[in-house]
Amino acid sequence: MAFDYVVLGRKLKDARESLLITPQDSALRLQISVQEYLDIEAGINRITGDQLVLLAVMFRRDFRYFVTGDYRSAESQIQEMFRRNAALSQSDRIAIQEFIRLCEYEDFLEREIFQRQSVSVLNYKHISFGHSHFKRQGEEAASFERERLIIGKQPIENIFELIRDQGIHIFKRQLEDQNISGLYINHPVAGHCILINYLDDLYRQNFSAAHEYCHALFDSSKGQEVTYLKSSNDRAELEWRANSFAGNFLVPKQRIELDYTPANTYEAWISLIRQIAERFRVSSQVVIICLSELKWIDRTVQEQLAQDRRLVIRHDEKFDPETPPTLSSGMQDKSTQIIRQGLSWHFINLCTEAYRQGEITYHKLLDMLLLPLEDGHQLLHELLIFLEVSS
Repeated sequence: MAFDYVVLGRKLKDARESLLITPQDSALRLQISVQEYLDIEAGINRITGDQLVLLAVMFRRDFRYFVTGDYRSAESQIQEMFRRNAALSQSDRIAIQEFIRLCEYEDFLEREIFQRQSVSVLNYKHISFGHSHFKRQGEEAASFERERLIIGKQPIENIFELIRDQGIHIFKRQLEDQNISGLYINHPVAGHCILINYLDDLYRQNFSAAHEYCHALFDSSKGQEVTYLKSSNDRAELEWRANSFAGNFLVPKQRIELDYTPANTYEAWISLIRQIAERFRVSSQVVIICLSELKWIDRTVQEQLAQDRRLVIRHDEKFDPETPPTLSSGMQDKSTQIIRQGLSWHFINLCTEAYRQGEITYHKLLDMLLLPLEDGHQLLHELLIFLEVSS
């Protein structure tokens, strides 16, 4: 059967346009004229293998997606996400596409190289709650999930590790749009994938992770979801449920009632809220909502506390569970840079271990870590030295 260059051209055009890349930029990458490039997308000109590799890298796609008719990818989910969120910048679109590649790589490493047993995530859409109140569903699901995971009512030390243990791929990355807190994609091969905006406050990131985890539990059939801090989302009920789940999953009301008592003065409320927030690694706002739902504070006090700057916990008072505690001060700065660019130490460890075992080449290691061949060697060298010393 002859290769269909028209289908290939259509895939190239869709991939290019999804990242807001112009035909001029694509032609420049291939060092051909714009018309010659447009003829490739039209299926008139035949593209060479080397040219296709260059475009696959530029469009952040797997080469096999373009040449294999039955290659399973998240293309439909990505295209739907970009269509529903048309205001996404080019930078954020590229970040999301690279996030998808990381999830595909991580799935390959865990499943094919290290042959780790897959974990099935419970689908709460199949559970009967006996009512249609979305916020109540979120609260009840949070309690069920804590019981299922056998974590009781204790604080969750590392929400990211807990989510990974459920077979879900989760990464952080600094996005350009400050209004995006996170997003969820149900990948046809890699499964549940979560991206958290690293631009957010550290404790807000914990909440966002739990929020997106709820989307994985309830809304996987939707295929994709972008969560905004402020929006008139047409799926508002799903967001109410996810917010309710996140707050109750991170701060169980029963634990608060067991360990604390209502304060007697406003100043005592300030002290109590900070204490609870630091213990459960959430923002003070999450604690205030919890206390309000427990009817420990009335609406007037709630609004006053929500505006009190003394309840803002400084960045240097917080701990990022995704940063290894053994890092030197110099490597901590690099760790921040690494996470900001979309990687996780869990993923880095998988990649470097596969390289040490001879399962992937050095160039493939650079590719997986999103490091350019030209100047990625130095950072990779430092990472390998650190991992060797700390192991």
